[in-house]
Amino acid sequence: MNKYFGLVIIFFAVFILIASVLKERSQGFAIYASNQRLNYILTNHQALHSYIENIQKPVIYRLKSEKKLYEDFFDPKVLSFTYIARNIHTIESAILKESNESLKYYKLASLNPRNQLNRANEFEKTLIEQFNSKKLKEEYKEIIEENGTQYLLFIKPVTANQPSCMKCHGDPKDAPKELVTQYGDKNGFYEKLHFIRAIISIKIPLQKELDVAKRYYNIVLLIVFLALLLIYLIIYVFMQKIDKKNETLERLANIDQLTGCYNRRSFHKDLTQSIKMCEDGGLHALSLATFDIDHFKSFNDRYGHPTGDKILEDIVALVKKIQSPRERLYRVGGEEFMVIYHNTTLEKAIGSCQEIQKSLKEYQIHGENITLSFGVCQYQPQDDYSLLYKKVDNALYLAKENGRDTIEQCNNY
Repeated sequence: MNKYFGLVIIFFAVFILIASVLKERSQGFAIYASNQRLNYILTNHQALHSYIENIQKPVIYRLKSEKKLYEDFFDPKVLSFTYIARNIHTIESAILKESNESLKYYKLASLNPRNQLNRANEFEKTLIEQFNSKKLKEEYKEIIEENGTQYLLFIKPVTANQPSCMKCHGDPKDAPKELVTQYGDKNGFYEKLHFIRAIISIKIPLQKELDVAKRYYNIVLLIVFLALLLIYLIIYVFMQKIDKKNETLERLANIDQLTGCYNRRSFHKDLTQSIKMCEDGGLHALSLATFDIDHFKSFNDRYGHPTGDKILEDIVALVKKIQSPRERLYRVGGEEFMVIYHNTTLEKAIGSCQEIQKSLKEYQIHGENITLSFGVCQYQPQDDYSLLYKKVDNALYLAKENGRDTIEQCNNY
């Protein structure tokens, strides 16, 4: 199960990574959408400024030159871009409020404004100074948070004073008298040529865009989760099939196909591992027994191989029935078997062989009894695989020499 748990960890890590990237991208989408709104506002602002300066004011000046308007005429409703822009913003805000749209903050902040609503705060004053000193060149933009709401703050300087600006922002003596009458001779005057007198300050709330981005984020994240889950299940099922095939292959490689007990390949591997466990102190005793069927060839010759096969199957079934969890049975040859005993002394291993002999007393085939010859030995510190195998094989040889149907032991070789 470890590899399946590892697969879960991998998919969970991939999901977290994708979620993090999606979250970052969704916030980026909100900022992008707000930038689009900002560009729209700036385009309108630029268009309005261009209209007032290039179309509306020239008409006023022409009317003055044609004496259709008196020379000192000044009305901020038609001649002050700041006044017009602020009032358009007020009207727009009222419309947005009625339609429950998010309101933007708009201000033309100046160091010496005629209308005190436009007076720059300390932060705005600092930025105007930085624009004039060239520390800031084109614009200032950042994400800010006020009262738990995030905003995109954008600040851009207005065009620096041109010669045409100085009539209304230079010496008040040169300004229209009605301008001085309305605003006095201090505010908005005595500015220098090429001086940046104001900045456009815009704050756009990000909440609407963030909410939209969050909805899409949750939908996409759910789709990603389901997709990853589906991929995981496909891989899981595929791995399960592979595991089952591997188990089948392992069984075919280690199990004797006729009797169902372990085969010679498995015996070699298990005995080698058992000896290593003894050397490392994992087992306090290791015994080994071998047995074969007495006169088995005679049964095969007289009754045929199917009868021989049945004898092998029946003996394995009998041994497995009385085996303890510490014992494992192997078929290592035609009628030759091995038993590995973990944590079992020589005496107990011999007792187990005697139990097998006893249980076989009642077994007959074609009216004939079946007997087994046993060789038993116990692992000694100097033993390796080959030596231990020879010891138990010699013990079996002694059993055959001593008349069969007996148990012989060998501790030394």
